[in-house]
Amino acid sequence: MRYDDSKIWLFSFADLAFLLLIAFTQASTIGKKPVHIGEMTIPKVVDAPSISSLNQPIVSYQIRVLKPTIPETFAYQMVKVQGDTVEPDMNLMDAQSLSDRLTTMELEGKSRPMLVPDHFSLSKDTLMAMALIEKVYDDSEKRVTVQKVSSLK
Repeated sequence: MRYDDSKIWLFSFADLAFLLLIAFTQASTIGKKPVHIGEMTIPKVVDAPSISSLNQPIVSYQIRVLKPTIPETFAYQMVKVQGDTVEPDMNLMDAQSLSDRLTTMELEGKSRPMLVPDHFSLSKDTLMAMALIEKVYDDSEKRVTVQKVSSLK
């Protein structure tokens, strides 16, 4: 008798399909309220005459997350926006410098900066900046992450 190993992918596919079927049946939301962990939508920032500017305070700040370059540079740039004037800080920052800068800004009473990632920036850099902003400008009293329930039905 001769064995043919050319169809082994069929068993792998069947195993994967079976595992997915089990996972989807266990994650059913029929009759239950779905659980949303989190969602983040990052808009693409473009210049166009049809786009009006956001209602901003007189002075606002942006943290720009830059795309990676060769040779590698730091990923963050602070930008001050005052009316139609945009003043980018020419000193790029790493995560520790950004954390220090955000702490200083918060102590000085400056507004929470907006996060503006470049279309080609690394997601790890964007997530790090978001985490630093959340850590320094903590407004946890306005949010609920876990909702306590008395019993499960």
